[in-house]
Amino acid sequence: MTVKTIRKRALAVAAAATLALAVAACGSGGGSGSSTADGRTTMVWNMWSGSTAEVDAWNHLSEMVTAKHPDLALEFQTSSFNDYWTKLAAQASGGDTGCILGVQSYRAPSVSQLLVPLDEMLAGAGINAADFDPSIWKALQVDGQQLAVPYDFGPLIMFYNADRFREAGVPVPTTDWTVDDFLAAAQSLTSGGKHGFAVYPTVDSVIPWSLSLEGTSPVNAQGGLDLTQEGFVKAVQWYADLVTKLKVAPQVAATNDPTPALNSFISGDAAMVVDGPWQLVNVMDQAQFEVGVAPIPAGASGSHSQVAGSGFGISQSCPDPDKALQAIAVLTSPEALQYLAEQGRAFPARTAQQESWFSPKLAGARDGLQVAIKNGVPAPATDNYTQVSQLFQQYGVEAVNGQQSVPDFLNSVQQQAG
Repeated sequence: MTVKTIRKRALAVAAAATLALAVAACGSGGGSGSSTADGRTTMVWNMWSGSTAEVDAWNHLSEMVTAKHPDLALEFQTSSFNDYWTKLAAQASGGDTGCILGVQSYRAPSVSQLLVPLDEMLAGAGINAADFDPSIWKALQVDGQQLAVPYDFGPLIMFYNADRFREAGVPVPTTDWTVDDFLAAAQSLTSGGKHGFAVYPTVDSVIPWSLSLEGTSPVNAQGGLDLTQEGFVKAVQWYADLVTKLKVAPQVAATNDPTPALNSFISGDAAMVVDGPWQLVNVMDQAQFEVGVAPIPAGASGSHSQVAGSGFGISQSCPDPDKALQAIAVLTSPEALQYLAEQGRAFPARTAQQESWFSPKLAGARDGLQVAIKNGVPAPATDNYTQVSQLFQQYGVEAVNGQQSVPDFLNSVQQQAG
């Protein structure tokens, strides 16, 4: 159940500094979408990244596109995940989005008006839906139209510091562990200024707990946002109690850092954190300890997490959508997804390439991820999910720190987003 990571923390510090420069360079200037000079078309590719390791992976895929199509090059423009959606909205209002856009399944409905329907174009580009996991293929549809070709998918999972568990004599998580097991471990691992768990109040990070504890999603059966339903309120209160009552997680601070909980885990300050399999590229690159992977611990409603993923779509403003789809066909090709899997950046959306994620370094993660996928549920999505996510994070800090009641917090987000 473990994977070994061997890079030094000094590399993480250098990587963070380099990423800041890379993001500034890649994101500079307005996105013209597409331009042609000397017989080569250059298309802007807008995508999110969280580290230099991710930037390197995406740049490698850009090179694969040009190797396959010498008359086509991609200009990679990137920002952090949270900033990406804000920037995309601003670019769209100015009519200067890139030709190729990163699309996450949660947020597909909220950006659907920016994207070209792909259904009638896919066969011509050699893209066959049958080659992809059906859950993420469908998750990138809006109103029955395919708006993006997926490259990854997966549930949120529990990463744990196997060294901390062993040093404290605490049993490592198993595929059938429970919330009670989690709480006992978190309490035993909280001492000496370090904590058992790291939280940050994003709606994505709370949903696995609401599904497992209460069997509740923030989206009701009619597809509408319902943050104030009893089960979801109880789950968010339980999440906040980890900080305020049980004190197994530290208080949180408002930050522009898109992954503060994960960074607390990578630094060794927290022994467990919930995040996605796509983060293994960063964990492998930065952590100095042995890392384990487990499913979300089972509560009264079992062990469940939302299954989501991402892909690439074509902007409505792109002057040459057929050529953009040629590039996307390479970005989501078997060779590209095998590469992303081997880097730990993506659990492949293509079923035939999924074994590549379980390379020798990652073999211990097989059981945890496979159980999490088996028990996963479709990710919730609403037209205003981006706004919901932003408001949840904006006001959630006070709620998890005990400075505002959880019902008041959720009611405020519901009213503003609804």
